[in-house]
Amino acid sequence: MTGLLVRSTATDWARGSLLAVDAGSHLAAITRILEKNLPNEAPAPELPPQDMETDGTSSPTSSPPTRNPIQPKTLPEPIILDNGPFAGLSLPHASARANAAHVVRAHVSTYLITHPHLDHLAGFAINTAAFHATSRPKRLAALPFTVEAIKRHIFNDVIWPNLTDEDGGVGFVSFQRLREGGDIMVGTGEGRGYIEVCDGLGVKGFKVSHGNCMKEPQPTRSQRGSLGSISEPDYSAFKGPDHRNLSIPYVFGTPGEQTPGQSYYSPGVQGRSFTSDPTPQHSVVDSTAYFIRDYDTSKEVLIFGDVEPDSISRVPRLANIWAEAAPKIAEGILSGIFIECSYDDSQPDAVLFGHLAPRHVVAEMKTLAQMVKDEKAARALDRAQRKRKRSSNGLNITMDDITDNKKRNKSVITRSSSMQPRRGSLPLMVPEEESQATTPDYAGTERNTPVPPDAPLQGVKVVIIHVKDTMEDGPHVGERILMQLNEHADALEIEGFGKLGCEFVISKSGEDYFF
Repeated sequence: MTGLLVRSTATDWARGSLLAVDAGSHLAAITRILEKNLPNEAPAPELPPQDMETDGTSSPTSSPPTRNPIQPKTLPEPIILDNGPFAGLSLPHASARANAAHVVRAHVSTYLITHPHLDHLAGFAINTAAFHATSRPKRLAALPFTVEAIKRHIFNDVIWPNLTDEDGGVGFVSFQRLREGGDIMVGTGEGRGYIEVCDGLGVKGFKVSHGNCMKEPQPTRSQRGSLGSISEPDYSAFKGPDHRNLSIPYVFGTPGEQTPGQSYYSPGVQGRSFTSDPTPQHSVVDSTAYFIRDYDTSKEVLIFGDVEPDSISRVPRLANIWAEAAPKIAEGILSGIFIECSYDDSQPDAVLFGHLAPRHVVAEMKTLAQMVKDEKAARALDRAQRKRKRSSNGLNITMDDITDNKKRNKSVITRSSSMQPRRGSLPLMVPEEESQATTPDYAGTERNTPVPPDAPLQGVKVVIIHVKDTMEDGPHVGERILMQLNEHADALEIEGFGKLGCEFVISKSGEDYFF
């Protein structure tokens, strides 16, 4: 299950200031967190004492009975926790259960969903029954493919009642359809394109790939996952007891990203398209990565839904995310990345099912680190050029210098054909050597300028989420994943790439992180 709560500390626990990013687990997990400080149950507040009526046996000299009007319940003094993720929040009840419901009803305003799989959605769907006590509908924000899948397959009066405010529903939930890549008509400066979905927080979402579906005209013969060079899967594997081999006949994919030349038709169900060609075809399963921006500090975190590595993806998209993230890391804006690592390295690529293993996480961090190196080198070069231009007023610049600089600026990263330069960003230059960038000397010679620090991801915390428990004896698989992540990072340094600089952390329920 994946479920995160995000807030801007500048909001000081105002009503509606919590953003839930995915909600595979939600109310129950909040209750468990509060149980560390509060009892699960507590007695209800007592009514004030009242005069009782006589039963006919009282003394005839006694005065007539009197009744006091019923007084309202007296609530306990608010509880303010001094530790844990809810430190500083005023809790009006005595029990963890009642206060958990209060947090969900009063403080969580928006659910930001990465993709419509149940392990990211189940807690939200089940807990919508508790939304009746809120003063306004809860907002579900997501890219359109997620919103439409949830509408069609969850709130359809079959799987779950239509508790939304669309198609004649009850009105507990309101949808907000986000534009991929943000909305350039909103915001200014570095905050342009971010949509405010919660008090103090803006988001910008990008599609990422979460494996593939192999589909034939019969949707029952379907397989999900990254299959590498396997052309024809062994469907008999789906009959085994291993839950990881289950066939998933439905896909929430991107029709426009099929392999060119394939002929597709839709049988009338949105999100399901099958090829008329008997040869197995492939369609990407969409997920989302969200950049979340704190408007008060301009700090950002990056949170992924389920995602697979570009190295084995048929629709590689991670390079686009890293291209967006690299300038933010170089500027010190982005210091937190929440990314999944479902399996340890014993899981082969053919059965990753659209997920990551430690070898892939570190490979992607290497790609990001190189982009950050290039971004910093480009900025250092730009600053040097500006400084020399100011000091010499451009008198010493020759045409040869300009030609050399243009050639150097053409050395940009093109890791995937779909990657485009970030609008308004400096060129992502690849140094001629890994450890140094060549800068033209405008006195007529060239000098070597060291690339900024050898640990480009220094100060970035990479929090590993969505670890799949093996349910076996021995240490939790997260410990093995952390060990393997650090071993791969050390190997990069031995191979000559240098230190990544980031810190890997395995997330645990109830932990909190400050950026």
